[in-house]
Amino acid sequence: MSDADATSRISRREALKKVGGGGLTVLGAGIVVGAVGTHAAAHAVGNGAAPTADDGHGGSTEYDGPRISGELPTGDAAGPYGGDYSAPEGMSAGDLDALTYPPPASTGTVEIEMTVVERSLQVSRAHTAEAWTYNGTAPGPIIRATEGELVRVRFRNATDHDHNVHFHGRHSPLHDGWEPVPPGGETVYEIAAGPAGVHPYHCHTMPIDRHIARGLYGALIVDPPGGRSDAHEVVLALSGWDVNDDGRNELYAWNGVAGFYEKFPIKVAAGEPVRAYVLNMTEFDPMASFHLHAEMFDVYPAGMGDRPAFTTDVVTFGQMDRAILEFTLPEIGRYMFHPHQHMMMSRGAMGWFSAI
Repeated sequence: MSDADATSRISRREALKKVGGGGLTVLGAGIVVGAVGTHAAAHAVGNGAAPTADDGHGGSTEYDGPRISGELPTGDAAGPYGGDYSAPEGMSAGDLDALTYPPPASTGTVEIEMTVVERSLQVSRAHTAEAWTYNGTAPGPIIRATEGELVRVRFRNATDHDHNVHFHGRHSPLHDGWEPVPPGGETVYEIAAGPAGVHPYHCHTMPIDRHIARGLYGALIVDPPGGRSDAHEVVLALSGWDVNDDGRNELYAWNGVAGFYEKFPIKVAAGEPVRAYVLNMTEFDPMASFHLHAEMFDVYPAGMGDRPAFTTDVVTFGQMDRAILEFTLPEIGRYMFHPHQHMMMSRGAMGWFSAI
């Protein structure tokens, strides 16, 4: 081996160590930038500089250096954790726990108080959304019940617009939730949870796409009688944020905050089973996906069935599609996840599982 080859191998090894430790930034096109410099990134995107005009997605009007897919700047200009599409600076690692980790399984009637409130949410380092929320968060609370048990939702609309809550799954049409509830109004929904799986809920008031896109959505987990096998469970709801109300998404997020799981990886035990309840809650984009690096997962479409339908490392979702994904991360290290629509990934929807 030549001295040059040995030096190259050492450089790559050191770069990988820094990626695993959070010392580098990995952006949507798979280009590693930061401590190893920006020369390779600039070479990869060609010699043309991006225009300085705003691209309509919140891109900088001042930076005129090299850019990668999605017109995002590379190198130091991107900043740590994806620059403008990173998690808000004031957030801490536990801030999304209630939206990431589902409540434990239980039996009997599930009682939920659900109020629609309007509030400003900082959804990335550089973006704030004027959101409609269930109980102040977007997504709304994770609801969990056993198949056949009663879910009773006491619903109140505390905004100046009509809203409601509609559950996917199987239940009586008398409580389907499509009727608008006026400002200040209240109602009670009662459904028998089922079938076993994972199902979205969302506002069904016209225009439905804008009500969902502004934050009115969440996850309902229905366990089979007898429960599920032990696993480290997480909920990952993909959404887009249309922060300038132009009918297209400017950034993307898992559980409502762009870049959160890139900055704060989801920690799991190496060698132990993981169960991810994954939902596509995006509006304005007809298709999304979930990709896990360095490992495969079993897919239960809609979370249903006694055995997986197939095994893969990329699963595609239409709007409101969902699945339970089960896998094990056998080796200590970081495993990236993201949609394989790289524009979504590079605008906030990239994260890590950290196997420890």
